[in-house]
Amino acid sequence: MNGIFNIDKPYGITSMDVIRQIRNATNISKVGHGGTLDPLASGVIPVAIGNSTRLLEYILNNNKKYLAEITLGVSTNTYDREGEITKQADTSHINQEDIEELLKNFKGEVSQIPPMYSAIKSNGKKLYSLARKGINVERPPRTTIVYSILLKSYDNPVMKIEINCSKGFYVRSLANEIGELLNCGAHLTNLRRTASGSFSISQSNKLSTVIEKILCGDPKDILLDPTDYLENIDQIYLSENETNLVKTGRRIKLSPQYSLKNINMALAFNADKSFLAILAPDYKTSEWYPKKVFPNWSE
Repeated sequence: MNGIFNIDKPYGITSMDVIRQIRNATNISKVGHGGTLDPLASGVIPVAIGNSTRLLEYILNNNKKYLAEITLGVSTNTYDREGEITKQADTSHINQEDIEELLKNFKGEVSQIPPMYSAIKSNGKKLYSLARKGINVERPPRTTIVYSILLKSYDNPVMKIEINCSKGFYVRSLANEIGELLNCGAHLTNLRRTASGSFSISQSNKLSTVIEKILCGDPKDILLDPTDYLENIDQIYLSENETNLVKTGRRIKLSPQYSLKNINMALAFNADKSFLAILAPDYKTSEWYPKKVFPNWSE
């Protein structure tokens, strides 16, 4: 089995719980996901199986879209509804115009300090395990990009916002910062990922549906070809001779149309139009060299 399932992760389980269920259903260990979702979050999580797991690093780089519910007036130590309350304040004076004006500050390049309650590691230990012991460590800020942020509704003290951002953006940190800037506190109460790259919530399948189809031996209609979902990567088609060279890890001549083109990689397909490799250009020698080769892609 080889491909990607576009799964709508349910609320209350971890991303690794999803992987374990797919592994148990397929009896295949080679399973991975394309971007962690907290247990309190639901929505799109691409799950790769077989050879497709070797493409996850490229899928992880895709942009993400979220629908977030943030409650003003209450801050917590985890920045979400599961944490201990650290601050409470009145929000009756905050109107929709205040929020819309504030959100403008978060568009573009954003520097965020990851929350202590996160899976990031410090000296080999996950931050959330340290936080549970009352240990706070310094976290270097991370730069991400917010392409758009839109207030969908506001019914004081609850707002709903839609976010289109690059990978690595922490919506919980956004909620906390909104509360700090409004001087009233805030926390994330609900989060749904509506897209991960080209994988959308409208085309996703419930985890239970995926498991059922796998156990019935009929998952092909929901098992996707990951090469159809790798955004902004050029595709090239090789001759039979080029195919044989790439299969054995050797270089081939850089196509004339790419000799002056500034690209990082390309998806290479063989003469039968089957995916074969990820190639990268070497402009000094005018050659393609294989980064990853998949001689038995469909297996």
